[in-house]
Amino acid sequence: MRRRQVKVMQESIQSKSTFSEWQLTVLVIVAGMGGMYFYPRSFGRWSGISFALTAGLVLLSMGMLARCFSLSQSVSFPELLRENLGLIPARIILAAAAVYFAAEICCVTVKQTRMTGLFLLEKTPPQVIPAVTLLTVCFLITSGIRQVARAAELLFPAVVIPLLFVLAMGLFSLDYGELLPLLRPDGLPVASLSEWLSPWGGITAAAFFAGYYEKRRLRRCLLSGSLLLAALCVGVLVCCVGVFSIEGIKHLAFPLTELSRVVSIGNISLNHRFDILYIMIYNAVTLLSAGILLYCCCISLCGVCGVRSHSVFNFLLLPVVYTLSYLSLSDGRIALFIADWGKLLFLFGLIPMVFIAATFRKRREERACIS
Repeated sequence: MRRRQVKVMQESIQSKSTFSEWQLTVLVIVAGMGGMYFYPRSFGRWSGISFALTAGLVLLSMGMLARCFSLSQSVSFPELLRENLGLIPARIILAAAAVYFAAEICCVTVKQTRMTGLFLLEKTPPQVIPAVTLLTVCFLITSGIRQVARAAELLFPAVVIPLLFVLAMGLFSLDYGELLPLLRPDGLPVASLSEWLSPWGGITAAAFFAGYYEKRRLRRCLLSGSLLLAALCVGVLVCCVGVFSIEGIKHLAFPLTELSRVVSIGNISLNHRFDILYIMIYNAVTLLSAGILLYCCCISLCGVCGVRSHSVFNFLLLPVVYTLSYLSLSDGRIALFIADWGKLLFLFGLIPMVFIAATFRKRREERACIS
């Protein structure tokens, strides 16, 4: 009888899952890949060690997030905040999260606009590219995160296989001596905060769709997705620095794109407009990553205003985000500042705080049941 009850409960939980285990893992990777393409932005003292430390802290944060959902009955991050922190603090945090996700969208779309305009659509007005991107993203998330998960699952092989090919070809041209300055404390300035955190921007969005999956397997999905993303970031870091050197990267606006232009196998050169394929891959990643970020922005506003459906804010946010993205084309320092500090506070401040609150709340409930 007991086993039958447990089986019925498991089937009930599984039926509530919005997507499969692989789809959740892919969502975590794709959400972070939007930030990965900023990398390498700059390099400084102890860059390699600082990246490893940051990746470890991100994995710890994702483990805490999975634990928070397992200690709670909530199926969404706004509900988790209200349950553990209270209604008013939750709304304040969600309002700040909406601003943060808007800034992340601006950073991703600006990067895409500049890259596409430089290498592919030189005569296209810069106002057109972000408009098309954001309009496509709005239609993509109309049916919610499930539609984004299916699109990410279908596009993931087409995105990762060419990227792995570029990195594999980059290994043949590596100069391992160029990697030593990443570990030496002399000759370089101290690594910047933006450098440490740039690959982890979109991964903060995992908090907003993780609750829709079965809680028992949630930690495995979050950690495996984060580890795979970290492996891709390490590959980008090693190949770009090893091929172009740290000083060479300073003169390149898009090191990974330039790497796709110089790949070769022996005497066979593949750099004849191979970057077009890479830019198409980047555009696909941008659409998925921006879709996830926009969905999280809508969910945050729903939590602030007490609205159930995210579609209310879907197209209402379009002119706002487009205006911010257009303004960031000329000066994106404000959006970059909000994105850098937002991900820092979200991953290493908010999630640990919710974890501590959820742990204490669970212990109080257990003591109340015993008494």
